[in-house]
Amino acid sequence: MPGHGRLAALLVVVSASAAFAEKVPLEEPVDDARVFGVGLRLDVHGQVQTRGEDNKALALPMTASAAISYRERRLLGLGSQAETLRAVREYEQAQVDIEVSEEKTGVQLPDSLKLAVVQGRNAGGEIYSLGGALTAQELELLSPPCDSLSLTTLLPISPVEPGDTWTPAIWVGQYLARLEATTKSEVTCKFERLDGDVAKISFQATVSGAVQGTLSEVTIKGTLDFNLKDRCITAADVQQTEKRAIGAVSAGLDVTARTRLLRKPAQVPGRVADAAVVQAASQEPAATALALRFESPWNISLMHARNWHLFQQTEQVAIFRLLDEGLFVAQANLSPIPSAEPGGHTSETVFLNDIRQSLGERLKVLGAGEVIPTGDRRYLYRVVAEGAIGERQLTWIYYLCADPTGRQASLLVAVDSALREKLGDRDKEFALSLRFGAAKAAAVLPGAKPPPK
Repeated sequence: MPGHGRLAALLVVVSASAAFAEKVPLEEPVDDARVFGVGLRLDVHGQVQTRGEDNKALALPMTASAAISYRERRLLGLGSQAETLRAVREYEQAQVDIEVSEEKTGVQLPDSLKLAVVQGRNAGGEIYSLGGALTAQELELLSPPCDSLSLTTLLPISPVEPGDTWTPAIWVGQYLARLEATTKSEVTCKFERLDGDVAKISFQATVSGAVQGTLSEVTIKGTLDFNLKDRCITAADVQQTEKRAIGAVSAGLDVTARTRLLRKPAQVPGRVADAAVVQAASQEPAATALALRFESPWNISLMHARNWHLFQQTEQVAIFRLLDEGLFVAQANLSPIPSAEPGGHTSETVFLNDIRQSLGERLKVLGAGEVIPTGDRRYLYRVVAEGAIGERQLTWIYYLCADPTGRQASLLVAVDSALREKLGDRDKEFALSLRFGAAKAAAVLPGAKPPPK
């Protein structure tokens, strides 16, 4: 009968619609032991804002281009929320070229540091190398917006169908924006459509808060592909804008970054599949593993905690600033000074006199100096001075450091006297980490003036 044909056709359409509307899981298990190959391209443009000599904001054009590729294996995290995220990576390539107001710089990750761990924290991925300490520039290179591990936070926790929307966990916005604190965080995701075995997902986020003690506004918009057959994210294209005020340790930013990412199960798993590597990467890192390495143009190096930030560097001085939960605590000025005779150092009397001359009328009390044991043949002398600039009460902590060849460096740590207790022994830890590289031929000159305030 004719009616039977129309009914059969209707049943076919209904069945097809039901199949199309079937909910599908879009998730990667946290215990997924597969190794993925990841390729990432990052392009940034915008402005960097600094303070000019008249203390007015100065906007400088900037561009950056980074190429990063690595193998990655997911590990079980060390806690809840963002800390459930953990992975070990073997970088094949990681380099960036940066241009700020026609001044070009570049950073490339050395081979010895290419085996690294990423541990999720609320303020973003905490990255450290299993091969040694990273520099601040290398750490920034390995921390692009929306990398492969962070994208997994956008996946829904239950099956969805095309047209469905969802809101990720409350901590995801802060994690993606890499902010230390947030006042606003809104993230939404949508299952746009299904193209064969590939689920097309869109997402957007608006996050406001603070990082490194200054205000920041971040907006993120992007798409990602999830392959149903391989059960993993295979591609992403993300645009992120950030407006950040000038802070105590960092320049202001008004930039847009585009991240394009490709990802697939690796045919060659590399070192991240090695049981010994997985074991090492699964452990809570020691404090020394999280320290950053600084190498000066004077062949003097040091290791410092991540809350010490390199603020400025010239041919004569490297200036670091210490932040503690967003609060500016202290400033450290590191300078090379003329060498003494081999086996010697500037006399303590000369060093104390130089401090008196440097501080002048600001000096109120000059404490007795002390020699700090170093455990090796380095000489480290410490003097604490107290005084004021106007009504501001300050403490200056001076260090004279010399190695057996007579090479010397001076370190001045300045702190508001009210924050001296908060500084604790972090000035001493900073000074004890000073190391001299291979000595270069240099004239032996008398005296050693500490850097000016």
